[in-house]
Amino acid sequence: MKVISKKVKNRITYLTIAALALCLGCVFAACTKAQAESNTTPDVSATPLSIGAIGFEEDTLDAGGAEENYSRWLSDHYSAEVYTCAQWLTDLQGVLKLPVSGDTPHAVMSTALENGVIDDASADPYSPLTRRFVAQTLVKALGYEARTADNIADLNENDTALSTAVYYGYFLPDSNGCVSPDALITGEEYQALLAEAGRYERLHGKRALSFGDSIMFGMGNKERGISDMTAEKYGMTVLDFSVSGATFGVCSGHSHIPDQIKTAARINQSKPDIILLNGGTNDMVYAKHGEVVTGYDPKDVNERTFAGGFEYSAYLLQRYWPGVPVVYIRAHDMDVCDDIKEQQFGETELTVAQKWQMDIADIYNDTDFCTEQTAMREAYTAYRAKLGHCDGIHPTALGYAKFYLPLVAERVDMDLSR
Repeated sequence: MKVISKKVKNRITYLTIAALALCLGCVFAACTKAQAESNTTPDVSATPLSIGAIGFEEDTLDAGGAEENYSRWLSDHYSAEVYTCAQWLTDLQGVLKLPVSGDTPHAVMSTALENGVIDDASADPYSPLTRRFVAQTLVKALGYEARTADNIADLNENDTALSTAVYYGYFLPDSNGCVSPDALITGEEYQALLAEAGRYERLHGKRALSFGDSIMFGMGNKERGISDMTAEKYGMTVLDFSVSGATFGVCSGHSHIPDQIKTAARINQSKPDIILLNGGTNDMVYAKHGEVVTGYDPKDVNERTFAGGFEYSAYLLQRYWPGVPVVYIRAHDMDVCDDIKEQQFGETELTVAQKWQMDIADIYNDTDFCTEQTAMREAYTAYRAKLGHCDGIHPTALGYAKFYLPLVAERVDMDLSR
């Protein structure tokens, strides 16, 4: 039998004590980490919330108690607000000036059903607010016809409401072509959605006239262009006289924009609230540039040129509809146009619009819509089989929704709110 020396015994004792201390330290660290994690804001998007998920027994609480406990739990656990279905319905109906009877979540659900905003009031009013629920309620509340947004990776044939919401730009696909239907609504999105609902309430029922070329006409979006989409989104009515291929200058075989205006004045007996105008793209190819004159006498302009035809159009708009605000929409940066000519004609558009006191939605300067970038062209303009790729000129619904509608709607809203 081996004899263990005192020195060895002491070493064993030391190692045993050290091991015990290390174990106790690990246990303490684990407890501290668990406590810290319990006080840390969790990933809201990763953990859907419901009454059952936050430690309450739903059937043991009345509506008031559940609401109080839910609110207290949110304030204790989240630094950012989590929006619920009932909260969204309360705010949405308030912005749209729909009657809401009662101040409890269940009463809000009931009145939303009565107002036609939802189909079924039995849903949990405390459920976290998702894009899918927002889309369903917006489409019903605003009475949209179903529209299809093409090339959205994670939408299926049952996502009619969400597809329609995407079509009008309430939600836009990410770089992977997805809109994440079940994502929770962020604070920024929530405020933007309420702002758009407020804009709908202000613009609803307003009348518009529109004139221009294929960008206004909607050649890349089944003949639904700028004015059509703006009017549909905000509940307006529009008479659109635009024609694909139109020019400001007189060009053989092309619709003349001043003639569009004369036709509208002849057949339209009611005064519009707003006028939308675009043009110039085809002039770069088919018309001479011309000069902007110093005065306002139509006899001084050369109507056959781009600049003269634009000035004559401005004169006609003021003659036929004095006092009606006009929004001029400058088209996006296109890969098919010579950059120097595009800038020259574009600067003249801005000069004439400012001279004749038009408001301006400058897509070229104030957005990133540039189809010289292949990815941008392919994502937001219409495909042409004879080219074998998207044309870089005519926006799709997503092109309008992402780049045109926000600026145009902002200018229209400001003009009609003055």
